[in-house]
Amino acid sequence: MNHPDHAVELLNAGRNCSQAVLMAFAGELGLEPDAAARLAAGFGGGMGRMGHTRGAVSGAVLVRGPGVPAP
Repeated sequence: MNHPDHAVELLNAGRNCSQAVLMAFAGELGLEPDAAARLAAGFGGGMGRMGHTRGAVSGAVLVRGPGVPAP
């Protein structure tokens, strides 16, 4: 399954956007899915549910990390 489809599956299973994005890449990042879910939990709904930076964007930043060049 590709990353976007996996993220959508996780969203449909009740994860927030940030969790879904990070969990979709967890294996490639050396993370257990539960650890990825815990790391991304606070970013759902726009960082603490404040609605500003979207959770999917935060999840993508967690995947990319600092200083990682774009593909």
